[in-house]
Amino acid sequence: MENQENEWWAGYSGDPFENMSQGLCEKCKRRAIDRSEDPKSVLCKQCRDESIRQKKRKAVCIAGTLALMVILVAGVSFLVFTKKSKVEDTQDNQAVQDTSDLGENQNVENSLSEEGYILTEMNELLSALEENPEDISTAFKLTDLAMQYAYYDYAAYAINQYIAEKDISDKQYRRLSRYVNELNIYYDTCDLNDETINQIYEDMGEDGDPYEIMDEYCRIMAEYLGNNDYDQALLYYCLGSMTADEETRINYLKECIAINPYYFNAQAQIATYCRRQGDLEQARQVLEEVYAVNKEDYSVLRSYATLELVEGNLEKGLDYASKAYEMYEEGDYVIDTYIIALAANGRVDEAKELAKKYEDEDYPFDEDFYDFLDGKMTLEDYYIGE
Repeated sequence: MENQENEWWAGYSGDPFENMSQGLCEKCKRRAIDRSEDPKSVLCKQCRDESIRQKKRKAVCIAGTLALMVILVAGVSFLVFTKKSKVEDTQDNQAVQDTSDLGENQNVENSLSEEGYILTEMNELLSALEENPEDISTAFKLTDLAMQYAYYDYAAYAINQYIAEKDISDKQYRRLSRYVNELNIYYDTCDLNDETINQIYEDMGEDGDPYEIMDEYCRIMAEYLGNNDYDQALLYYCLGSMTADEETRINYLKECIAINPYYFNAQAQIATYCRRQGDLEQARQVLEEVYAVNKEDYSVLRSYATLELVEGNLEKGLDYASKAYEMYEEGDYVIDTYIIALAANGRVDEAKELAKKYEDEDYPFDEDFYDFLDGKMTLEDYYIGE
């Protein structure tokens, strides 16, 4: 049975913007390439560390040893817990938000993003900016889109690389100031996460009881709820991802998306919870709504795949699983789901061959995974229930 998606984060202490000029990671397409350890690297630090960790990690469940893991949220969709240097603050202390400029960035036609292809559109805008770095209109379009859908590293990259120190209008200046303020609050919350984790490990040790570690983490982070100096959606997301009680966890995630509905991973976790509880109708409703907004989030694709599989829509299940695998195979249970989908569609030899490949890389499949491949467990047994 797939484990509950409770995870731990390990941030890094560097400047997330220092390598922005080197381009975005070829894996996640969200963060800057990090060449601090390898001058030929094409990956960001998180993706490189995730690749290393996939080879070393052991199966993690709430009752077992809690390992250090980086949470990869494609989003919102793909949330990054890193220590930061604040985005250069262009906000004048006397500047006041002028709501009359909202229409300038909210009403632009973003055909691809409106159809659910947010990442595709942002990457096309990035490509255009690489060809014409002085195109301030495209830079703002990318920033507007990234801020709207909470792809904050895209926004920070666009601001630092293509807008900072450029001549912009007063209206653009006010909008940029507002974005910078939002980004700094977000990154302050990331710092809070890092500091909390470091303090807990200092006090309790990395081998401490996982329940006690999670309880202490949630106790500390909950103290900042209602404090507008910190990103409230992100705080609820953190609490939801680290709370042991399942119902409490889901309630935190619901609070998160009530504040910001573009936390796609939170939406996917809620749908997964509904599916595990056997409420397939509610799971489908959640996924249909979020998929209409974002068709390129791996966690949504993966959750959709499991729902289609358990409802007997095997080809659709494989299609979603394949897309999730192609998009981000290191994502939680993406590999497992893709192999299960292959087997469910009669491609058992291919599934077992792929499983062997990841076994050789020390990927930790659970016992139920093998029971399904060996025909000892049904999809319903595998995907419904705790």
